[in-house]
Amino acid sequence: MPKEFHSLIHLDEAKSIVLQHLPAAHTARVPLSQAAGSILAEKIVSTIDVPGFSRASMDGFAVQAEDTIEAREDRPVSLSLVGRVSMGRLPEVEISSGEAAEVSTGSMIPPGADAVVMIEHSQAAGEKVLVRRPVYASENIQAAGSDISFGETVLFPGTLLQPREIGVLAALGCQEIPARMLKVGVASTGDELIPPGKALAAGQIYDINTYTIAAAVADCGAEALHYGILPDEKQAMAGALHKMAGECDLILVSGSTSAGAGDMIYRVLEEMGELIFHGVNLKPGKPTIFGLIEGKPCLGLPGYPTSALTVFSCLAAPAIRAALGRSHRGKSAPGRLAGPVRTEGRRQMLAVGLSGDLVYPVDKGSGSITTLAGADGIIDIPAGVEYLEEGTPVSVELFAEKEPDSEALIVAGENSILLEKQAESRPGFLRLLNAGPIQARIYLEEGVADLACVWSQDRPWQGAEIIWSGEREMGLLFREQEALSHLADRPLVGWKRDSSLKSAFEAVLKERGIDSPRFVRSAKTHRAVAAAVASGRADAGYAEKEAAAEAGLGFEFLARERIILLARSEILEDSRIMSLLRALSEKEAGRSPDAAGNS
Repeated sequence: MPKEFHSLIHLDEAKSIVLQHLPAAHTARVPLSQAAGSILAEKIVSTIDVPGFSRASMDGFAVQAEDTIEAREDRPVSLSLVGRVSMGRLPEVEISSGEAAEVSTGSMIPPGADAVVMIEHSQAAGEKVLVRRPVYASENIQAAGSDISFGETVLFPGTLLQPREIGVLAALGCQEIPARMLKVGVASTGDELIPPGKALAAGQIYDINTYTIAAAVADCGAEALHYGILPDEKQAMAGALHKMAGECDLILVSGSTSAGAGDMIYRVLEEMGELIFHGVNLKPGKPTIFGLIEGKPCLGLPGYPTSALTVFSCLAAPAIRAALGRSHRGKSAPGRLAGPVRTEGRRQMLAVGLSGDLVYPVDKGSGSITTLAGADGIIDIPAGVEYLEEGTPVSVELFAEKEPDSEALIVAGENSILLEKQAESRPGFLRLLNAGPIQARIYLEEGVADLACVWSQDRPWQGAEIIWSGEREMGLLFREQEALSHLADRPLVGWKRDSSLKSAFEAVLKERGIDSPRFVRSAKTHRAVAAAVASGRADAGYAEKEAAAEAGLGFEFLARERIILLARSEILEDSRIMSLLRALSEKEAGRSPDAAGNS
């Protein structure tokens, strides 16, 4: 009898089980040029001194320190200049008492010398050197082995090799390094899935999880092997899993993990291996599976992208890191809730975004792709907790190994092509949250957003100041002019419910006697409206003139609309805001967005 969701185990128990069945990592020699991101398998002990010789750390003159004791600005000590030491060459001179040799930063110290007088404190005069300040023994000299000594353990097993570690290994002369390797097979299931790049047919969607999970695997330091989309057919799936078990150390498969008639991963696991658990008391992630196929651990992730990445972070990532000898925990960031959060009382991994130290939910349901795009990580809300107050301290488990960009200026509110172009021309400078005026106000008041972009007819609120306003031409976009004379019968693209442009467009239609327009889709951006019309998904829409021009569409002017940017009073002097205002002013003055963006 197949095991279904009769008994959901706790997340901690699931994690313990997965860690008890760690995949076996192996060691391989990796060229230094390809070692970035690898996990060091063995300690690295230096076989040389770094530097390998005593060298000058300043431009000047190599001397015996004792000769400079009486040197003063007004009574310089005169030493005989006996030669010069060239970079990368053995010294051809030896320093005796009363002598000096010219050296450059990095050149070898000649025998007999024990200090370097800086060029600023000395003067060459023919065959003499005048020293105007005393030096002590070893001053301005980097001794052999002072950075890294022969026999010193420099790096330890489990170290993630990043640019600084690669530099150290290069300094030691390492041509290749022993790396811990873990091959993780990644696949998705579902007859509705097709690979990105192919044309979508009715009922099909692109495979997201294969690429998301593979990237997360690489972020943990393992090698992801792509096995594509497995068929929803029992024998074919069994054959594919058999192949993965023979080639991989860990198997990750998303989708087909529930208990429905078409879900069969757990059935295949039971027949060809061992099903250890099926179902975790977690939101999102209830239909999670774990078992063994031919002795290889296999984790079945939910099909929804956000759920899949969440479960990966909770179960797969700790197992991969542990197998590679790294910390079980990934990167985390402290923060505090920007607003109150309600839950169902069940343990929940809530997808959140970060704005400075403020944490705000971005969860729109586990099936939402925009949740995945807007999330920096997750917070763990224990079972039994139904309400968290604004300001509650939380720890965000980040999806990526690096911290999210805290320097980005966050703008919430109505979509604007002008702001989109600024974001495009200045990578990492702006982060745009397309939301209506109500949510924009909440984000601004909570400190999640730095600025709010709203329609001028939306009343500003207390504590916010207008820092910029601009005009844009609004009207109807169309492929064919005749569509405008029969709008009541035409498929139209509208705006999302939380946008002020929804009511503006509907008012335009009502003026034309259209009370029940035929909206076939809705959009969150002006360019999305234009794309829907240009592609034939709709015959007309309401958007900025610039969107029509970019898409090669016709445009019927209807109104000149003013948009405004609002900022909280306490951040008006923020340098990022000043920079944005300069760029917007330059754009209005006729300069290109690129030129403005680079100011």
